[in-house]
Amino acid sequence: MKSLKRLAALACAGALVAGAWSIPSADVKAEGTGMLEGDGKAMVMFVMTASNVYGANQIKGAKQEAERLGWDLTVFQHNFSQPEQDAQVQQYIASGAEPEVIIFWPWVADAAINAVRQLSRLAPVIQLTQEPNEQSWPYVQAYSGANQILIGETLGHMMLQAREAARAAGMEFKSPEGNLLIFQHPEGEKTGVERMKGFLAVTADEPFNIIHTEWGPNSPETGYQIGSQVVPKFKGQFDFLFVSNQQAANGIIRALKENGIAPGQDVYIVSGDCSGSLDAVKNGETFGTGIQPAAVEGALAVRSAAKFVAHGRIEGDVIQLEVEAEAPEAENTPPAKYNYMPHAPAIGAEGVANTRIWGYTADEICASG
Repeated sequence: MKSLKRLAALACAGALVAGAWSIPSADVKAEGTGMLEGDGKAMVMFVMTASNVYGANQIKGAKQEAERLGWDLTVFQHNFSQPEQDAQVQQYIASGAEPEVIIFWPWVADAAINAVRQLSRLAPVIQLTQEPNEQSWPYVQAYSGANQILIGETLGHMMLQAREAARAAGMEFKSPEGNLLIFQHPEGEKTGVERMKGFLAVTADEPFNIIHTEWGPNSPETGYQIGSQVVPKFKGQFDFLFVSNQQAANGIIRALKENGIAPGQDVYIVSGDCSGSLDAVKNGETFGTGIQPAAVEGALAVRSAAKFVAHGRIEGDVIQLEVEAEAPEAENTPPAKYNYMPHAPAIGAEGVANTRIWGYTADEICASG
């Protein structure tokens, strides 16, 4: 009986909010407040858990920017689970909340269509980290966050440099172009798909020989667990590793060492983003990583949401922010359809030491929570 009453409440809540927010198309100018400042109005954000270093930094940046701009930000965290996030969305809608704007990171984009559709009836939605796909764009006003193709391109350039460094060091490859073992994001996650597009585009004229793609490592624990199974299977067959992020790489490095493989000597590693300890980059076990500032991504999402509320529309297709040592002032202009955060490569200890984005050092960006 209780479950039936709860389902009825959720259905009723969905019906009540259906007319609360009408979704304008990109070329329709809706009335805006004219101000980036929220004056205490409600903004809500759905993201992954702060137990993950990247998640913690992203939430920290969003909260700091929301406070600076006077928005009352509520954050819902899920533990790497689309069903858990779906339940949070349903509960939030059923609570009768009336946010001014919503920031939404779908964990599995294809599975989150219903959630984003329901949220769009409540308030305008700014999607975060994973770009909207064709199914979700009708319910999303703008995207704010990482340019995943740019991250893949950056990874590709670093991998080409790694191959040159390996040749210069006298490394003998398993094939003329070098054998590449890939540890990719969880299968189906759009982040990994887009990064691979960028990587393959950059390396198209000088491709690597990809011998295997393994899906799933996204943390030191899963990196070690999966690496412990995959590394022995392909031992002696690979020269280079492409790893989704440095957290996973740190776990895979442990598995390599346990199998008698010296990272930085027997194999050259490049990771897509730097979440987690940078010790392996500083000591040369990882050749290079992408500096993807999660705190900046969180702050930019809040800025993009505030800009949409201020102007009620988007303007232009793409804003790609360049790397700046200090945070630029938030301009009171409409957001673009795609609002991309800055991203930088870091090779070795020198690359780490010389990187600063929006006031954050590479260690603060990657390793602090």
